[in-house]
Amino acid sequence: MESNNVKTPAQLAEEARQTGRDAVEAAQGYAAEARRVGAEAVQSIRPSIEDAKATGREGVDTVKGLANDARDIAGDAAATGRAYAKDAVNAAGKKLHDAKGQFQHARDVCTQYIADEPVKAALISAAAGAALTTLLLSLLRGGRRY
Repeated sequence: MESNNVKTPAQLAEEARQTGRDAVEAAQGYAAEARRVGAEAVQSIRPSIEDAKATGREGVDTVKGLANDARDIAGDAAATGRAYAKDAVNAAGKKLHDAKGQFQHARDVCTQYIADEPVKAALISAAAGAALTTLLLSLLRGGRRY
């Protein structure tokens, strides 16, 4: 049985060329579609990227603000500490000055009393010395009783 559908080599070559052109055209269509899908993907991702960048910038600003706040708080704490230390030194100096003044007054009163009543002052000082000596000896002897 013979077929009426016999193609010549030229026809076969033309069909092969046409098939190749169709394949190239299909590949170009696929490439164009892939480019379009990629461009759409970039367009849809771009706002998310911008949001991520903005969020990152906000995070950096927040961290900078917190660092500045911490530095300010540390500075305030140091200033407060210095102020407390200065106040404590001033109060201690004032108390020492007051005590020195009281001792000076007591010395002046004693000196005046000795000048006014020398015999009484000598007797009082001897009695006070004896009392202190007795107290000191009793403390040194402590609980040792025989």
